Amino acid sequence: MLTLATGADREKLERFCKGSLLGTYLGSRLRCYGFGFDFVRFWLGEADGEICAVLGTLDSAAVLLAAPSADHEELSAFLRMQSFSSMMTAAKTAERCGLENYVKKQAFVFTGGEAVRPAPEPDDMKAVYALISREIPGSFSAAREAYLSFLSDYTFRKNRGAARAAALTEQGALCACALTAAETDQAAVLSGVAVDPRFRGKGFGRRVVLSLANALQAEGKTAYVIALNDSAAQFYARIGFAPYRELAIIERTAYV
Repeated sequence: MLTLATGADREKLERFCKGSLLGTYLGSRLRCYGFGFDFVRFWLGEADGEICAVLGTLDSAAVLLAAPSADHEELSAFLRMQSFSSMMTAAKTAERCGLENYVKKQAFVFTGGEAVRPAPEPDDMKAVYALISREIPGSFSAAREAYLSFLSDYTFRKNRGAARAAALTEQGALCACALTAAETDQAAVLSGVAVDPRFRGKGFGRRVVLSLANALQAEGKTAYVIALNDSAAQFYARIGFAPYRELAIIERTAYV
């Protein structure tokens, strides 16, 4: 039976989520928000006193991490009663739950790449936000209010060791950037990888991604990334990432 987690469950939650890609999203939320905010929730599925599934929500965005031993029939019924705007889980979990209308995305794990000159932290997050919103369709709104919300959230997470950014400039213009969307002591998920079209084909994308991935690896952290399309998948494979697993991404306004 799924139950709403409390502070007493924190140690079990962290142990179950440790290291995996989906677990990194959940662990990052746990690190930043814990159990003290109404817009963050964690539901647990347990068997024999051990967690076998965690469903975490941040506002209306959900992440589901489930072991093969989880009660997928119960998970399916529970999910169909919720009104998430989006959900991410393993493709295998989506299949076991009988979910429909999801898009599969290939996730990659960093296995090691060439050494590159480190890309510095950006001075202007507004320029980073603008580049991502312009070059990654559906990522961010161009509205000023949306940027201010992003900046507040990014700063909050960065101050808790759950986010970082790297950027490259050329003649005063931002040409490439990358972020970590989630980060824990064990792993991080790269996101927001964008290159200004004027600077493509010059290695800026490779350098900014490898700069972050190498730094994370040097800290003993596993670096993951989710390829948005086939071209991105080929790019990550060329620079030192290996296929990890398929994810199911669900976007909806009502029910799964």
